[in-house]
Amino acid sequence: MRLAILALLVAGPALAQEPATKTGAQIYRQLCRQCHGPNMVNGGTSSYDLRRFPEDQPERFSASVLNGKGNMPAWKGTVTPEELDKLWEYVRSRGQS
Repeated sequence: MRLAILALLVAGPALAQEPATKTGAQIYRQLCRQCHGPNMVNGGTSSYDLRRFPEDQPERFSASVLNGKGNMPAWKGTVTPEELDKLWEYVRSRGQS
């Protein structure tokens, strides 16, 4: 347990210094890649093509991530508000980190 807390304390400042899109890409790989595809590239048949998500709808994005939508699970309680912001920056970048 102590090692996990120490790892978070050490990694926390490093993550804060990384560009939001790079951190967002890491979060994407952990939570979203399985369904939405690498770099948001998928066939578009089984899940929403996030490269087409409207850039002017961050609230819709947040609601979908936190509450789930269709077959997508809810990530509320799993992602922090800061992680959600970084994930949104990655999605807005259309997969460019």
